[in-house]
Amino acid sequence: MARPSEDWPGLAGLSPESDKYKLIKLILSSANFEHMKTLAINSRRRHQMDLPPDIDCNINLTQFTTGYNNLVLELGFSDNIYWIARIPYRTINDNTKTSLLSEIATMNIVRRYTSIPIPRIFDFEMSKEEPFGYPYVLMEYLGGRQLDNVLAKSIPQQYHTKVAKQLANVFAELQNLTFSRIGRLWCGETADQPVEIIPMAWHHSPGPLETSLEYFYNHQQGQNREIVGLHPSNADWLTACWVLKIALAHIVIEDRVRGPFPLCHLDLHFGNLLFDDEYNLTGVIDWSDAQAAPIEQLSVCPELVIFPGLSDEQNRPTVEFKKLVIQFVREMENEKAEEEEKRGGKTPLLDQQQGSMKQSQHLTRLSTYMASESAEIMHRQYMASPRGSLWAAKRVAKLIYGEHITWEQLSKVYGCKQLL
Repeated sequence: MARPSEDWPGLAGLSPESDKYKLIKLILSSANFEHMKTLAINSRRRHQMDLPPDIDCNINLTQFTTGYNNLVLELGFSDNIYWIARIPYRTINDNTKTSLLSEIATMNIVRRYTSIPIPRIFDFEMSKEEPFGYPYVLMEYLGGRQLDNVLAKSIPQQYHTKVAKQLANVFAELQNLTFSRIGRLWCGETADQPVEIIPMAWHHSPGPLETSLEYFYNHQQGQNREIVGLHPSNADWLTACWVLKIALAHIVIEDRVRGPFPLCHLDLHFGNLLFDDEYNLTGVIDWSDAQAAPIEQLSVCPELVIFPGLSDEQNRPTVEFKKLVIQFVREMENEKAEEEEKRGGKTPLLDQQQGSMKQSQHLTRLSTYMASESAEIMHRQYMASPRGSLWAAKRVAKLIYGEHITWEQLSKVYGCKQLL
């Protein structure tokens, strides 16, 4: 297996004048990395009882990479096993601590209940008062590489079926991890307690929420207030607010309003999928935004959406790839239904005791929704930031009304209508 740090830029990838550069320099010069080496060896001994007594560990402090929040270092053991150390370089407060612990709990649950390839977490610390001096997470290195573009365009045609099936398995298995409410997962300060649902970090109504209607409606209303604040008295932008609000009626699945709510990654795109040279999926990474959410939300995946500015021929690879993914999801759903029929019941919700919430045997399936026009409306509406909502609303209006009603006609109706 190639070393994770092989192509990592280290300090050369950062501007010396940036705050990020200075914060990372501080960590590299002040953290107790000898202590982290000892921690890593002891952690391996806990997880691998037959570990040789002379095993050693080295931490590469010159070749590293960084994300939006974390310094990422390579831990190399003398038997050619590699781990990853994630060290937050920004100040840890109660909110970021909760987010980190929720991510750890989520990753542990995904590893326990699914076959989705995900890094194993070996050790973590949230306090900077411990001997290392900073919070950290030690996790497995999975190998593989990120692709440079969307899957349908960066993967050779002969591997499309293989990759589509692997992506479909991610969707199918997440669909089966269900919860009674909408929110982030929490397993206590030690990440090993029974799972419960806690408020979301980014939503206009953090919750936990009981229905998909609250989830979609309250968030869009919050978005609309931001839009109106940015563009007061602007007819086009006010029309955009109304169109995106009206779109909710085309998004929500009636029989799924009260759940069950599946686990959603919320950022499932090529940048968070790792593949080996044979296009085997080796890892799904970055679960920092994951939460229990409506099944409509699970359908949102940039890999499965066409680009309106491209021709039909240019979009064809994405269209065909999406058909393959939906086909495999449907097949997996049928297999799951057969298993449940033989077993005599549905899999219980993970945040409740078995039998505490009755689940219908005939809920709308993810594959059915993904194949509908509602899924594209869902994607455009969800991905619309306040600053990008006008473009998104015009696309959504075409999906809802076709060519029969123009934007100008909509603007005459909604461009002077007070937002409720």
